[in-house]
Amino acid sequence: MITYDDLVAGLEDAWLAAGLHEHAFIESVIPTTQDRTCKVELFPEHEEPLTSENMPPYLELSFTWSPVHQLLAEGRNLPAEPLDLQWTYTATATSLQERSDTELVRMFQRAVAQAFQRFYPAEAAEMEPVMVEVRRIYQGGPERLRLEYTQLVSSTVSDLFELWSDRDLQNLREVLRVEMQLASAIIANLADAFTPRGRGGYRTVDAA
Repeated sequence: MITYDDLVAGLEDAWLAAGLHEHAFIESVIPTTQDRTCKVELFPEHEEPLTSENMPPYLELSFTWSPVHQLLAEGRNLPAEPLDLQWTYTATATSLQERSDTELVRMFQRAVAQAFQRFYPAEAAEMEPVMVEVRRIYQGGPERLRLEYTQLVSSTVSDLFELWSDRDLQNLREVLRVEMQLASAIIANLADAFTPRGRGGYRTVDAA
């Protein structure tokens, strides 16, 4: 069984290898339930400062380390509990105001599907299109509201224990690297689809 520190270190190694870096890394403990949560926002290299005009697609990754996970890590003989990693992708579109919500959603789904086909071709053939939320952000004006930009947000969940068949740390790091390479490919595809000027002016980092 892995420890919380093993998982966090493996994730950090994986996102650095995939050419991503964190903008926010938040850990918290809920005393009443002893749940420990970790959330990190992962971005590709990009121009500063970030604005709605140059905001690249990014990933928010989070998981909850429960008391059962901690007891298992300490060697207690308990039934296994799923360890869910939640992957939330956000893409910002500023120059596609003429596109309908349906068109935007299909563009997003196509970008995700193409990344899955590269890494998990067998599973991609049977995968349902991801759910996508369309958020339109308006700016107040002297006469009427003006659409400033559109955000598309989609979340998926993966059980780490389903992905991690061989229970050793080296295999865990390999699993996390593949998952993060997939995430990086999704971000790159979303950038091609939604960010002006190709990849929006941020520098692509080749995966290690």
